[in-house]
Amino acid sequence: MFFSFRVYLVEVRLIVATFDQLQQILQQSLRDLQAESGEQESVQERELSQALQRLTGRLNGILVGSTDSAPSDELVIGRSSPVVSDSVSLPQAPLQLMTSCDGVVLMANDVALELLGLDVRSIGTVSLAERIPYEEWRVVRQELKAVQPPQGSVSWVVTMDLSGVSFQKMICSVTPMLDQSRKVTAWHWEFRHANDSARSHPFTSFVQGFETKLLNGQALDSCLKGICDGFVQTFGYPFVWIAMVQDGQPIQLRAQAVTPDLDWDTHGPSWWESISRQEMLAQACVASDGSLMSPNSPYAGEFAWFPSAFRLQEAYCLPLAGQGDFSGLLVVCSRMTKAFDTSIRGWLKTLGGEMESVIARGIEMEQLRLHSAVIGAVHNAVCVTNPHGRVEWVNQAYMTLLGVTPRQVLGTPLRSFPHAQLQESWPTLGSSTMETGCVKTEVMEKGKDGASLVLEQMLTPLVDAHGKTTHFVVILHDVTARTVAAMHMKHQAYHDALTDLPNRIMFEDRLQLAMAQARRHGTLLALLFLDLDNFKSINDEHGHQMGDRLLRIVAKQLVTCVRTTDTVSRLSGDEFTIILQGVDRIQDIRQVAQKIVDCLTSPVHIGRQAIPVQTSIGIAVYPKDSMDPRRLLAIADQAMYRAKDHGGRRWYFATPEWNIE
Repeated sequence: MFFSFRVYLVEVRLIVATFDQLQQILQQSLRDLQAESGEQESVQERELSQALQRLTGRLNGILVGSTDSAPSDELVIGRSSPVVSDSVSLPQAPLQLMTSCDGVVLMANDVALELLGLDVRSIGTVSLAERIPYEEWRVVRQELKAVQPPQGSVSWVVTMDLSGVSFQKMICSVTPMLDQSRKVTAWHWEFRHANDSARSHPFTSFVQGFETKLLNGQALDSCLKGICDGFVQTFGYPFVWIAMVQDGQPIQLRAQAVTPDLDWDTHGPSWWESISRQEMLAQACVASDGSLMSPNSPYAGEFAWFPSAFRLQEAYCLPLAGQGDFSGLLVVCSRMTKAFDTSIRGWLKTLGGEMESVIARGIEMEQLRLHSAVIGAVHNAVCVTNPHGRVEWVNQAYMTLLGVTPRQVLGTPLRSFPHAQLQESWPTLGSSTMETGCVKTEVMEKGKDGASLVLEQMLTPLVDAHGKTTHFVVILHDVTARTVAAMHMKHQAYHDALTDLPNRIMFEDRLQLAMAQARRHGTLLALLFLDLDNFKSINDEHGHQMGDRLLRIVAKQLVTCVRTTDTVSRLSGDEFTIILQGVDRIQDIRQVAQKIVDCLTSPVHIGRQAIPVQTSIGIAVYPKDSMDPRRLLAIADQAMYRAKDHGGRRWYFATPEWNIE
């Protein structure tokens, strides 16, 4: 029995030796074929070269399976599939290789020579096809042929046969080497262990860097697009996309990236239109963990994680927790099966956490930009001050209204800041104001053209979580037109339309105020009642238009005869009144009355006509004649008729003895 086993073992070793010799023959044949064909390689020669490479790779797998045995007493005939070792520690330095366009190793660094079990004499005789499973090498070769030189490096996750380490998952980055005519003459390869790369690759920092870009003003969608491009360009995933959804809103595709050979414009939009309406996609966004869509189930009914025309094999879907009612989904697709092992999924989850931070900050910045844009676009002028009233921000409407620039106002005190109202009124504000915390005032400002503006100012405090006021929002509403219109209406209500003098309503109000002031100060008040002696004949002779013009001229002359503190009013027709305030002596009243009579003695020139004018004045004095405003006016009216009875063109006191000088 023992003899039979030894004979069988010798036969196996002979088979292995035969395979080794056959492999050497195939390698030599491959080198001879490449040397003979040179650059003008025919289609048949290229196919034969590829077949020899595939056969060499398969023989290498058989040899590895046959010779990678335990002690000589045990027999291991071979492996049916690669075994990936997770327990072996590999060097941190990457494997660097230079190969021909067909994958033959032309140069290698020390790490590559050691891990691939090569020596200097092996250079030029070994192909990478011997170290990568045939199906994966076929995909790599197809990708390299499709890559246009200006697009730089491409990356994959591949399984490599490393000497003494068994098969390992490696991330390879391949860069074309170009000649002067931009033709690919060789390829530069860099291999990193997938687990080490997941921990040490700068892609994590790359994702974190987008948070800084958000703070510098870059849009969230632009950052998400950069992340997708990073997945495709750095790791060679053919299709990566990110979707986001807000509660109650349709899901949106925020970013996507594909390799150059995938036609997104043709197949992508219709695919997204189809899946975006399906509930499964929204559920995936709020899932508790990532999910792997295996090659046996890339579709769930009519739902597909990638366009069918892309012919991809796997998709890993990672939910992204957003901010508030936002959530999202990262989907990474692969051309290969078993592309997302435990280490890769763990690495993606780590990156997902970094992306969640970016998304949360991006949503926050989007909201801030939206709020700023809304405030900046409103019609009302808005500014923000610190608690002491210094301006920290203004919107465009503020600058337009007041004709200022940010440099002119930022950091300066707000002139209309209601310091007094805040100090005095804040504790006693009404309940409706307290609910909003607002202080409403009306202020005057100069506009951009120097015109005076009436502004309604609404000041609202901004408080922090502790109730402390951190800023004030000041909203200015231009009410100049409304205020002017109100003033005009008020003026019309209290002034005579013909002469613009105070009318009877304002006269009565002014008379009451003047009598109260005279009572407080112990002074006299004189009420003069005037009537034009010959106005009726002027109207009859010259017409009402001429009479109106005469009344306007008389009104202006009366104003020039008294002080600015006195009041000249037109009651009706040709009747005028004058209130003289702060008078101490009767003689002062006589002087003013005589001045008026003399002023209206000379003819009034209107056009080419000189119209003679004369007036009679009745005078009542408070408090001697009466302490009642209406009674005082009636007494002055009666005194005016006494002046007319004495021939007119004179003044007359209601108290007879005061008429004697």
